Amino acid sequence: MKKYLRNITILAALLLLAGGCTNKFEEYNTNQYQIHNADPSTLMKSMIETIVNIQQNDSQMQDQMVGQLGGYLVCANTWSGTNFGTFNQSDDWNASLWNTNFEKIYGNFFSIQEATQSNGHYYAFARLIRAITMLRVADCYGPIPYSQVKKGNFYVVYDTEKQVYENILADLADAADVLYNYHKDTNGNAPLGINDPVFNGNYLSWAKLANSMRLRVAIRISSIYPAIAQENAERAIKDEAGLIESNNDNAMLDCGSQTNPYQLAAISWGDLRVNANIVDYMKGYADPRMSKYFNYSTFSGHTQNYVGMRTGEAGFDKASVGGYSIPAFAPTSKLLVFCAAETAFLRAEGKLMSWNVGEKDAKSYYEDGIKLSMEQYSVSMPEDYLTSTAKPTGHANDPRGASYNYNLTNTVTVGWGSNTEENLQRIITQKWIANYPLGLEAWAEYRRTGYPELYPCIDNLSTSGVDSKRGMRRLRYPYTEVQNNSANHVQGVTYLGGPDNEATELVWATKK
Repeated sequence: MKKYLRNITILAALLLLAGGCTNKFEEYNTNQYQIHNADPSTLMKSMIETIVNIQQNDSQMQDQMVGQLGGYLVCANTWSGTNFGTFNQSDDWNASLWNTNFEKIYGNFFSIQEATQSNGHYYAFARLIRAITMLRVADCYGPIPYSQVKKGNFYVVYDTEKQVYENILADLADAADVLYNYHKDTNGNAPLGINDPVFNGNYLSWAKLANSMRLRVAIRISSIYPAIAQENAERAIKDEAGLIESNNDNAMLDCGSQTNPYQLAAISWGDLRVNANIVDYMKGYADPRMSKYFNYSTFSGHTQNYVGMRTGEAGFDKASVGGYSIPAFAPTSKLLVFCAAETAFLRAEGKLMSWNVGEKDAKSYYEDGIKLSMEQYSVSMPEDYLTSTAKPTGHANDPRGASYNYNLTNTVTVGWGSNTEENLQRIITQKWIANYPLGLEAWAEYRRTGYPELYPCIDNLSTSGVDSKRGMRRLRYPYTEVQNNSANHVQGVTYLGGPDNEATELVWATKK
């Protein structure tokens, strides 16, 4: 993978483009109807593509390799034996999620910031994209440089975890206000146009996404910073722009001329299979979304079944795992960014904490989330799904032998109950199903809540004390930070409150 050289080349080209148009930004921010030779909206496109990765190598290195820790997918290749699934990833791979995102975001961000003098809708949009992307980074590593990053210098002091999330929340809130007001004041003018592969430049839709992401962040930090979390959640709910609440509002990223990276990795490369966790849960619930999520196994005797692969095996032959189910994406399938079902599940959890996040109760929002997800995938929900008492039992009859089987011990029914902790488990489990294949988000929520129960790593090659059952708790800081930002890295580790390794908990993670 020659992605670092590629990113540097792209960044240089984009900076040249920015240099040719920065003296026009004031004009662009006041006269959106004039045609220009170098529209600044072109700078946004590569930034947008970081909120979930279209580019095949970046998707594989981040959303697939790291994302497999969330229980959706498995990397069906061993790559010299140093992998995230076995908790012994190489330094280069460990650094990818950090370095690639910093490289892809900040070149254009600085150009927009400087040219707009930190004002206007273009700058608000750039802050929104940075917030969404850097949330992914912070959720994986912990304290990161955020508020102090300046043009030409990534190697600055780290924000504490509290500061990171507060600053992300502020960026999301401000972006929602600016973009919504621009949309309202211009009768829906869409300055990004075709350079926006998510909403075709519709700022109202982006404002809804900003509020929905704000609700996601608030829930993430609710156990450790409850006052900040509740205030932000309730303000997001009341914001005039609204949230993503219907499937027509869903944020879906169009891959354009590129192939859907999950489909490419699964079919063209043979490097991706479906994780046994998500398959076995959905089997246990007789979930009709399985046909939309997975393809049948090609193992002899299992060709009418969905069969997932256990993660964390060190020494398998790639050909031997080729029969496991693959994700059911077409080359042109769009990438999920945020769906209405998640908003409903976030509201449900907020209601469990007695937050003022809507008129309905937790059970109603929970059931709304399930209904919205079923509708999103155009499947008919079984009449007894919402009252079902069935539970997933584990992984059985693996085509490669009984040694891969595993019994689950802590699962819940779909049907709502009277126990608050079990109802939280229901919310998280159903949100996990609905958010497929957002692996980084699933991993964050698993670390935060302990739900759903995930299968343990088969071969634990960690040298830092990672528990096979609980899995990696974070990524260690990149070697580039240790080498090039040494003093600030040391301070960042102090903020972390534990050693810089994969066994150290982030501040919002459960201690279960």
